[in-house]
Amino acid sequence: MVRKILVAAWLFTLISTQAWAQYRQPPARSVSQPLSHQFEITPFGGYSWTFSRRVNLGYPINQTGDLDITSSPFWGVELDITLHPGAQLALLYSRQDTDLTFKSGGIKKNVTSTSVEYFQVGAVGGVKQGNILPFGMMTLGATRFAYDAPGVGDTWKFSMIFGLGAKIYATDLIGLRVQTRLPFTFISGGAGIGCGTGGCYTTVGGSGIAQFDVSAALMLMF
Repeated sequence: MVRKILVAAWLFTLISTQAWAQYRQPPARSVSQPLSHQFEITPFGGYSWTFSRRVNLGYPINQTGDLDITSSPFWGVELDITLHPGAQLALLYSRQDTDLTFKSGGIKKNVTSTSVEYFQVGAVGGVKQGNILPFGMMTLGATRFAYDAPGVGDTWKFSMIFGLGAKIYATDLIGLRVQTRLPFTFISGGAGIGCGTGGCYTTVGGSGIAQFDVSAALMLMF
């Protein structure tokens, strides 16, 4: 009889302790809920390919050929500021150190070393699926071409970037970001954005230099 009472008391104590521990433990946050941070800093690195452009170099060369930026790695940093769930303001800078080449008559020549820099502001948006956010992005800004050649100044052109990717939120502090982008720099013509009673629209015209890149990064959130 005493043994049964002791066993019953032990079981009661064990059950009561577990119940109290579960009561004191805060409920787990569902990963489907928006994360409690406002800023995301993303230092990224990747590889960029450039589509060549048919040009005429004019006097004194007077040759028509393909002007190209050599495909190479690039790096950058982006700050995303959450405005409301699923919408962020994006500020980004990226840089590619590469070579400018010219190909004519089957002969390819290295014109000069150059740096391609993007200074952009835009938007990132998507719908969160669990702890993954598939997103689309669009930015506008400027491209700076810095040439390593005597007497040749830097060139600034209007540019825009379209991108698709995914953000994987591992914790409230860190995450992984993978993306692919299509930067386009206008050499002639341009682009504009307007808004009216029927909504907003974008117009694009002219010719330019198109690139395609892929990158991955570790996000830092606070």
